[in-house]
Amino acid sequence: MPFIEESLRVAMARMLEGKRALITGGTGGIGSATAREFAVRGAAGIGVHYNSAKTEAEKLVEELEATGTQAVAVQADVSQRESARRLVDDVASALGGLDAVVAYAGYPYNREDWRTPFEELTEEILIRPIRVDLLGSVYTAQAAIPYLKESPSGRIVFVSSTPAVSGDVVGISYLLAKGGLLSLTKSLARYLGPDNIHVNSLVLGSIDTPAMAPLTEDERRALADETALKRLGDPVEVARKAAFLASEDASLITGTLMAVDGGFLMR
Repeated sequence: MPFIEESLRVAMARMLEGKRALITGGTGGIGSATAREFAVRGAAGIGVHYNSAKTEAEKLVEELEATGTQAVAVQADVSQRESARRLVDDVASALGGLDAVVAYAGYPYNREDWRTPFEELTEEILIRPIRVDLLGSVYTAQAAIPYLKESPSGRIVFVSSTPAVSGDVVGISYLLAKGGLLSLTKSLARYLGPDNIHVNSLVLGSIDTPAMAPLTEDERRALADETALKRLGDPVEVARKAAFLASEDASLITGTLMAVDGGFLMR
């Protein structure tokens, strides 16, 4: 019925009404798409984290504020515990609290590291993504928990990767970090469940972001062909899943690994 369909559309559009969220890695392709999606869906405040992309973060904040959403850009190196704590404190102070954290911050793709054979992986190659992707998410969550406990329904959304589930012969240092996030998701979901804090992870396939710019067309086509849908994902498709997991519509979902991969894991 048209009335019911329209009512559902309006309700979905404002599914984050009043929510205050921190998005780490907020200037990346998926992070910025998520910030915009949260604003469109009624978020009251959004903290945009950046490490070095200050100009991009400030432009995004202006864009978000134009929608009527309070927004703040905060610099931090989330791989450093005290820096991550300052980030969370500054965002929570600016927004008057926190209801959701979406942890996208990750070590950038490096072709040489990605292709290094397992036997030749150095300590530095191994530790770089672990510091940012895994420990950065840990430090951010640790700092956010006191604020999320004050929220009626706190949300944490981590971001992992489908090869961390299926395994791969390349990118092993990256997959070690992303595999750790799978375990962290389930452990924190159990730990924080009594506080009504929901913890889930998006498990991403190949998403068409600026981070994929170093890939050749043949490499991009090969990645697309690995999926059932035969295409790369769009950042907005990820952003909408993050918005859902941060909303009350996901009220009984915790400890879940949500594959957003076009069917990659069905190979």
